[in-house]
Amino acid sequence: MGIELKGINKKFGTFTALEDINLSIPAGEISSLLGPSGSGKTTLLRIIAGLESPDSGSVSFFGEDTTWKRIRERNVGFVFQHYALFKHMSVFQNIAFGLTVRPRSLRPSKEDISKKVFSLLSMVQLESLANRFPSELSGGQKQRVALARALAVEPKVLLLDEPFGALDAKVRQELRRWLRFLHDEMHITSVFVTHDQEEALEVSDNIVILNKGKIEQTGSPEDVYDNPANPFVYGFLGNVNLFHARLDHKGALNLEAAALSGENAETQPDEVSFFVRPNDVLISLSNEDGKGIAARITGYRLLGSRVRVVLQTVAGGKELEADIDKKQWNTIKNDQRKGEPVYIGFSGAKIYSKDESWSDYVI
Repeated sequence: MGIELKGINKKFGTFTALEDINLSIPAGEISSLLGPSGSGKTTLLRIIAGLESPDSGSVSFFGEDTTWKRIRERNVGFVFQHYALFKHMSVFQNIAFGLTVRPRSLRPSKEDISKKVFSLLSMVQLESLANRFPSELSGGQKQRVALARALAVEPKVLLLDEPFGALDAKVRQELRRWLRFLHDEMHITSVFVTHDQEEALEVSDNIVILNKGKIEQTGSPEDVYDNPANPFVYGFLGNVNLFHARLDHKGALNLEAAALSGENAETQPDEVSFFVRPNDVLISLSNEDGKGIAARITGYRLLGSRVRVVLQTVAGGKELEADIDKKQWNTIKNDQRKGEPVYIGFSGAKIYSKDESWSDYVI
């Protein structure tokens, strides 16, 4: 195991930032701390780094207790959102900085430092920019320099605090792919803080979802997305449509004046929350099987090759969204009679009872 956190608690005055955090972060993998603002993810990262001390609990790196070790003794590399590059130093000097300030007995020779820096410049694809200053770089280039500087000291653990948050969407996407490729080459134990769900799903080997200072769920990207532990996780990982419904003793779901039979649903009568993602909403012009819920199209937005359709149910006035491909949208737009409702169904959903236990609901 790489990093082990046991019983971590942290308060700032009367505010509880972290409560009884127990977490194992695998060695050689990228683990993301994902959650909304105020969930405790940055505080947890700072405790791992040694920038904050826990009120109670322990931190271990590779089996060694580091709870009260200073940051310089933990051998961590830190990449911040706002680069924190030295403006008066060139790219080469920024990357070399951590090596040049080591005690003389531990400091590599100038030749070894130069070899190390140019090796890292090659790795981050910035060899031609060694003599430039930060003011002459783009945001994406600055972040690559910051990462190279963190790696120059050969840290045991790499910590990234929303490193792409200050960049535009296209650059963020490019750097995410690049970081994933770089990590697959180096296999350094990394902890990545983000509030961007898509970023966490794309970059991570493991995701830790936090909310109000507590861990809601941990697992692989596929696991937390396909098997969310509770309504918060389901709602946080992407867009969802939420209905309040009733499940009867036969397993039929009474939703928007329609009774939907399903598999693997709870058999005890219960008030439930019904969650369905937009890509699992089906739209039809007819209601041949009688299971469709009547709705009216109130708007749409183009999303590249997909179309986000906004609907409102006829019976309950509930607004929901569906993601469909352009070809289907063109068919609906051309064939629908003006003013006539369409009918919606679901290819899959999850229902949560009051105690937040969940079941797949296959229509």
